[in-house]
Amino acid sequence: MKPRILLAVLVLVLAMLACNLPSNIPATPTPTLEILPSSTATQPLPTNLPTQTPLPTNTPAPTLTSTPTIPIAFPKDVNVNCRLGPGTPWIPLSALVVGQSSPISGKNSDGTWWNIADPQNTGMKCWVAASVVNTAGNVAAIPVVDIPKASVTNVTVNVDPKTTSVAGCIGPILPIKIKGTIETNGPTTVKWHFETQKDGNLENQSTDFDTFGSKDFSVDYTPPVTEGTFWVRLVVTNPNDLQAETSYKIECP
Repeated sequence: MKPRILLAVLVLVLAMLACNLPSNIPATPTPTLEILPSSTATQPLPTNLPTQTPLPTNTPAPTLTSTPTIPIAFPKDVNVNCRLGPGTPWIPLSALVVGQSSPISGKNSDGTWWNIADPQNTGMKCWVAASVVNTAGNVAAIPVVDIPKASVTNVTVNVDPKTTSVAGCIGPILPIKIKGTIETNGPTTVKWHFETQKDGNLENQSTDFDTFGSKDFSVDYTPPVTEGTFWVRLVVTNPNDLQAETSYKIECP
């Protein structure tokens, strides 16, 4: 029994010694795990970023107001003549001035002249050279149009002298000079003749006009010695009909 009692006392002593260990020995800290933020966490977007509003898919493209629906012509830097036909041999009808434009309705066969609305005569058309104007709009579809036909616009006729005296109406009588002027508005061939009351038509003539303008003609005519006043005409038969008339007088004192 004694050994057992001794063993129990020894265990009790050791237990008391353990309870009296120094309290200033630091205890081993229990490590703590730092929880890192997950890389998959959603980061908030800055509130100052602009948002883009998508354009509607059916929004039509804007139309350029500087492109006219009907093509137009306007001077490059100076006023330009607007002529009856496509070329300088045609008479000017009006002018297209700087700062002014006019719709284009046609062109000549080689595209060197534009047929436009006459800027100064409503309802009329005239031609400007493509080399002296700018254009806007689609000129590729402009059609080739017919060139006008030139015409005789004016004729005049006079005689010199207007009065001839023949004593007793017994010849001879001096000839009188018939003078005529023909004016055209463009290049053409004019057929014409003088005509007298006493002798009918004189010789038929054909004259080429290379450009607009007038030409003078004359012929010496010896009328019959008959007292009275008689008419004389300048008659144009081509490209159009036109005539002028005057008179001469024969006196028999």
